[in-house]
Amino acid sequence: MSRLTIGGVAALAIAVTVTGCAAAGTGSDDDAAPAAPIVTGAAAQAALAELPEPGPTTAVLAIGTVLEQGDGTILCLGAVAESAPPQCEGPELHEWDWERFEHQETGGVRWAQGVALEGLYESVGYAFFQTGEPMSAAAITLPAIEVPAGELDDATVEAVLADLSTLERVDVLGARGQDGIVVLDVIWDDGSMQQAIDAVYGDGVVFVASALRGAPEEPAATASGEVTVVTGPAAQARLAELPRPTPRSAVSGAGTVLERDEGDVLCVGDVGATAPPSCDGLPLIGFDWTVLESEEAQGTRWVTGVVSGTWDGEVFTVDAPPQPIDVWSPPAVDSAVTVSDEQLMEIQADLLTLDRGDFFGHGPMDGHYELQVLYDDGSIQAGFDDIYGTGVVQVLSSLRD
Repeated sequence: MSRLTIGGVAALAIAVTVTGCAAAGTGSDDDAAPAAPIVTGAAAQAALAELPEPGPTTAVLAIGTVLEQGDGTILCLGAVAESAPPQCEGPELHEWDWERFEHQETGGVRWAQGVALEGLYESVGYAFFQTGEPMSAAAITLPAIEVPAGELDDATVEAVLADLSTLERVDVLGARGQDGIVVLDVIWDDGSMQQAIDAVYGDGVVFVASALRGAPEEPAATASGEVTVVTGPAAQARLAELPRPTPRSAVSGAGTVLERDEGDVLCVGDVGATAPPSCDGLPLIGFDWTVLESEEAQGTRWVTGVVSGTWDGEVFTVDAPPQPIDVWSPPAVDSAVTVSDEQLMEIQADLLTLDRGDFFGHGPMDGHYELQVLYDDGSIQAGFDDIYGTGVVQVLSSLRD
């Protein structure tokens, strides 16, 4: 167990039973009834020991520091000591991949700061299970947590902080005095902890701030059945953080294979309707021209088919005979949403700000947006779902596992 970190006022062992300062008042009317005194000390501490330990039942968004610790990884959600590597505490982080996020390393310890993660938090097991692709916190726009101002004097703040310092719980990150109120930072509160603390001290004494936030909601449907999505600078900043996955095993791709002086290529993206065709493509090694019937013009051969092999980001190495194009089925598009034409054009404007060689054709299609990419292992689709809502943008991968 880790002890609570107290900030702003020294955590003295103050044996205070009742302070003379009231909670945030309702006015200055001389005839108003005085507010009830705030009870602190042993009685309050006994009540605090019974505080609930809520855990989220759905996905949440976490922003913090990811730190390699021993044989595992932790997600630091509270205070972080600025050192190299940093020092902090947090729940064990599962499904983290260091190759998918820029990080630092010192003395064999890796860490990444300012990481935004969507996932599931288990309060009982003190663990966070990552379900989405990591993003830079700079690309996330969240409403600020508005801490209300209070009317507590310094003595009352010190007494309440002394009470809170007796909490030895991993989900309690720290406490501090701020603008006449005490702020208690926790990993997660669904409102039950705030309610319980209000029952101990009264309203307006302690404000509970949750480090985990609700995950982005699905796009809301309008009366016409269309969904509303967020576009513009905020979306564009998050688009710039989309992952660039590469296959880790064999893949297949369908299209035109074109013979060139510098070597064979598998055309991706647009193919010019000329003879021979014109296109940009992936360099091929090991393609067998004797398997499929090809066409030829001006001394150049081409054929349409399915190739299988490995793609290392530079060269596609064919490891099996090509197959006829009719064995390839188009990717399924599963979108139950309908987006207005105006918003689809705004999404298009967002995508046009990107400079990515692995993104090819894209455009509106039947109430959603379709994007052709070179390769997606699911992480690009997950990123678009996080930004615009599930199904608004459909990512179609040219290479498939």
